[in-house]
Amino acid sequence: MPCVDLKKIWNDDLKFTYFFVTNVCFLISGFASLVVGIWLYSSKNNFVELTPSSYSALSAAGLCVFTGVTICIIVGVGYLGVSWGNKPLVYSYIAFIFLLIIVHGVARITGFLHKEEARENLRKNMFDNINTSIVVTKIGRELKLLVTWNHLQRELECCGVNNYTDWYYSVHWPSSKYTPDSCCNPIHFNGNSTMENCGKLPDDRSVLFQEGCFPKFADWLYHHIILVNWVTSILFVIEIILFILSLAVLQVLKSTKDTSRRPHRREREPDVSSERIRLNSMDRIGDARIDNDTVLEDGGSINSR
Repeated sequence: MPCVDLKKIWNDDLKFTYFFVTNVCFLISGFASLVVGIWLYSSKNNFVELTPSSYSALSAAGLCVFTGVTICIIVGVGYLGVSWGNKPLVYSYIAFIFLLIIVHGVARITGFLHKEEARENLRKNMFDNINTSIVVTKIGRELKLLVTWNHLQRELECCGVNNYTDWYYSVHWPSSKYTPDSCCNPIHFNGNSTMENCGKLPDDRSVLFQEGCFPKFADWLYHHIILVNWVTSILFVIEIILFILSLAVLQVLKSTKDTSRRPHRREREPDVSSERIRLNSMDRIGDARIDNDTVLEDGGSINSR
């Protein structure tokens, strides 16, 4: 079997190439996450009052927007750190990547483990909202939930949470079995008949939407969450790869700086040693002259010796 030459596919130059190419893919994924988050927020904003408070605070849309903006900043830090050979920036880049790995890993695991629990929380929250007239936003704005319910029921062609009987004796009509006019199915009304007060008809309930809103609304949210899970999973894989590549690139930067310092020491050492040799040789010549002069003073000669 032919052996794989690792030097051809995993050398110092290719490590930098892999790092920059993967960062480009990471940046594209970040822009995609940002676009998905903005789209999710704009589409979910119509029914945001009916979603649980926990979902609104830590929503999938918010996670995507946060991820997209963070990735753009992180990629810039990593590119500058590696291009300039700035190890503190590279260390910061590695720390940010590690933080994103933790965030996306926890979000993916939490979404998988608590899917059924989230559905039941949504059902309970919808029941509570049927019996709530007004909700106050964080900025102090008052919103009428019945308006949101009307929009939801017309959009999804449904009525109530489980069915239209959920509206009976609500706070809007505490002593009557009424439903909002948005529960009426338009196919039962021709151009001459009006849908006004159709939810207050005591006898004919066949004109109402028979299906509850919870299954459709939960599926609507779940499809959005599936999209977010795919984006999160792709980012999670890219972040693992980048974490490994960034450690390899950091090791190359360290070794490059070490080798760039060594030649200076080697150039100095020969100069010092040659100077010592030169001085030692002159010392020997000087010692020889002293010995010769001593012999001549004794009356002898070098040749006779």
